[in-house]
Amino acid sequence: MKKYFILFLFVFSPLFAQGLKENTSSFFDESDVKEFILTGIMVQGEVEQPGIVEFSSLPIRNAPVKEYAAMNGKDKFIGAFYYSGYSLFDILTPKKVKKANETDFRPAVDLYVIVENDKGDKAVFSWGEIFYTKDNFQFLISKSVNAVNPSKLKMKWPLPAQPRLVCSRDVNNCRFIENPTKITVISFAGSFAKEKPKEIFSPEISVSYGSKSEVISDVKSSVEKRTYINIGYGHGMGYKGVKNIEGFLLKDVLINVFQFKDEEIGSSIVCVSAKDGYRATYSLSEILNRSDNEDFLLSERKDSKDDGRYTLYSAPDFFVDRNVRAVEKIQIINIK
Repeated sequence: MKKYFILFLFVFSPLFAQGLKENTSSFFDESDVKEFILTGIMVQGEVEQPGIVEFSSLPIRNAPVKEYAAMNGKDKFIGAFYYSGYSLFDILTPKKVKKANETDFRPAVDLYVIVENDKGDKAVFSWGEIFYTKDNFQFLISKSVNAVNPSKLKMKWPLPAQPRLVCSRDVNNCRFIENPTKITVISFAGSFAKEKPKEIFSPEISVSYGSKSEVISDVKSSVEKRTYINIGYGHGMGYKGVKNIEGFLLKDVLINVFQFKDEEIGSSIVCVSAKDGYRATYSLSEILNRSDNEDFLLSERKDSKDDGRYTLYSAPDFFVDRNVRAVEKIQIINIK
């Protein structure tokens, strides 16, 4: 009888300890957990086998989130939470891409992802911020959540009522949508060169946002400059050396040209392209709405005929594939 009692303690005591939240150094699991029931989510678009997501086959990821709303000029801190759920990286990894424009442009860097629900709410992500970045698991569809309450204040953050898409790196919650039902993979549509021209140098950049357009020749002196140490690594050719990259903050360059509404930042896609047809997509949110200070740099070399006057460096990425040299166009489109 004694050995069965010892076995009982061995198996179930961790559960008791977890329920009592004893013997832990973590500040993220000190409150009750709320579980969600996830319904079917369809993956469709430019993938070989569209279909419903099989959550049972996916690993569970965790992410702390400080949720902040900045909508219509009103700022509000919603709360601090610890989410568990399924990442867009894990959901999309089994889905082999079948691009509509593969004969024109094979790399996946021009893809983007639209997550939406039955209410028509949409959140846009570039393929790169899911698959090329250093942090692959920051976008979760929540399975559970608990509040990270301040220990010295008698208050509790109210928990979300429904499962939702959360983005742990975003400053404001413009891409947090409830009950996502559909994920669409799509490549950026536009007019691009199919053959490399003799000269790719472009002395200026054409920037368009919807029906508006501007030309950038000289970046304003008020735009912040930064220098990053960059270890170049391509997923095809590997190590490319270490460089000090100096450039203007792309977010400030864009803000100086256009005004963006808070509600449009989460649903807009950006395509940066060169004369030779090379292009890459970025969500407007990953450029303007990030909290990690790993910003995209627009580097200028006025005397460079090979690389072009402006080169975009994707500093947040692990791979260099979204670097675009000889930038000619920046197109911003709102998906809604």
